[in-house]
Amino acid sequence: MDPNQTNPDFELTQLLHRCRCGNDLILKQNVDVVCEHCGTKIAAQTIEFDTGATVSLADFHCDPNSMSNADSAVSSDDAFELVGVDPLIGQYFGHFKIINRIGRGGMGYVYRAVDMSLRRFVAVKVLKSGTGWTNQSSADHEVELLLQEAVSQARVNHPNVVTIFYVGKEQNEPFLAMELVRGRPLSDHIESESIEFPKIVAIGLQISHALKFAQQLDIIHGDIKPSNLLIQDDDTVKLSDFGMARRESKAADANHGGTPNYLAPELIGGGDTSILSDIYALGVTLYEMTFGVLPVKLRGRKPADWTVDHYRNLVAYPTPWPEHLPENWKSMLQRMLQKDPSQRYQTYDELIGDLRTVEALSTIKAKRVPRLLAGLFDYLSVLLVAAAIQFLLFNVLRLRDHTENLAIVFVVSLANLLPILLYSVIIFFFRQSVGRNLLYLRVVNRYGVRPSRRTMLTRSFVRMGFVWLLIGSMVFDKQDTGWAETMRAVLAGAAIAFLILQITVLLFNRNHRTIQDMVYHTDVVLDT
Repeated sequence: MDPNQTNPDFELTQLLHRCRCGNDLILKQNVDVVCEHCGTKIAAQTIEFDTGATVSLADFHCDPNSMSNADSAVSSDDAFELVGVDPLIGQYFGHFKIINRIGRGGMGYVYRAVDMSLRRFVAVKVLKSGTGWTNQSSADHEVELLLQEAVSQARVNHPNVVTIFYVGKEQNEPFLAMELVRGRPLSDHIESESIEFPKIVAIGLQISHALKFAQQLDIIHGDIKPSNLLIQDDDTVKLSDFGMARRESKAADANHGGTPNYLAPELIGGGDTSILSDIYALGVTLYEMTFGVLPVKLRGRKPADWTVDHYRNLVAYPTPWPEHLPENWKSMLQRMLQKDPSQRYQTYDELIGDLRTVEALSTIKAKRVPRLLAGLFDYLSVLLVAAAIQFLLFNVLRLRDHTENLAIVFVVSLANLLPILLYSVIIFFFRQSVGRNLLYLRVVNRYGVRPSRRTMLTRSFVRMGFVWLLIGSMVFDKQDTGWAETMRAVLAGAAIAFLILQITVLLFNRNHRTIQDMVYHTDVVLDT
């Protein structure tokens, strides 16, 4: 496939580089260029090593001090785009006609193509050495890697994995045809937008299920990163690029690789690929989606440099913790990003279970009647327990005869508060009341996630204001003094007035919100 036969004007030495001012520059091989916009001088030979590109760690570990190995471990095409007319456009690979180039992976370029037999669009991946830029044919190990990728990916028949249709050769150049995903890589979404937390969790769950399914087939992906995760228009995630996949049962016998910024520390040190290293890479991806930056940005060109960066730079988390993120999201990320693999999640089931605890709740707001019934149940349950305690203290134990004893009065008053205090403890730890749980209701904040425990606790004080006031009036119920009767009447009247206000606000608010919702910016939704 000589490029001169299809495009004699194609120049192989041009690269496209974006200057820090945003201007696009065309670089020529070994030629310095000055940006015409800002005057910055770009030296072609000082291009930074791209730690976001897939590398083979076997090259490094053969000679860890060799810079030439580092240079050859990653293609410059991962950092630059070739400029010119692609010589493969219009060519046939088997019965697939190449239409245009749509991306690149760790081993080759990906094209949009037409399956001429079934009349459908597909994606065709061709090895870099077979894309027409050179006259060299693919090396045997490259062919083996492509076939390994095809076999691994084809075995993982899962809705969240790109489907492989065909593997073949054209003029001794291997290629594979796969499902054409309608969407963009996750890396594009991270660069161009702020991803909402419910979508982050949904993506994490889909990837985890795909990786769990692959593990059941004895396959470890080995290169989890945003550019290998394709987001369809309907937000379905498709895991692609199994070029670094390994058999879990034979991982110790295989050469390892991956993308430095997403590699677990043990892999950089020469360890074996495992589900724990994939979980680490997934943790990096989730962190990057959450905060828009990498947890640890590796520098340098050798594994030794990357290892130093890993243990010198601790993963930072925002303080105070953002309101739009659940409190336990931090602990989940911390566990996935542990340097010691034994401290990470050990199974995908464990990870999936925790992800489900922070999964997006329903956005369907609860109607007035379920909310009223839930509140009525919570009110009555607390008041009935309080009444039972009153009966025990004054009718069974007959403590009314000892009201002159201040210690007994204090114990009686504290006992009256026990039911509402117990209710508050339940709200703090479970962030859910019994009444709402029975009616499948949940409290969410303005971002659609469960509020913090502190918010739920203080919110419960307002929600149960009627009960607090009524139980407060019960403290003076067995005292016959004039001031006690006055306090009892004031507190009971205030309780009734507050209850009427609560019900009125709920009934006439068009968004079905109560006083506590307006104060704490919350909503009650269906727990579907």
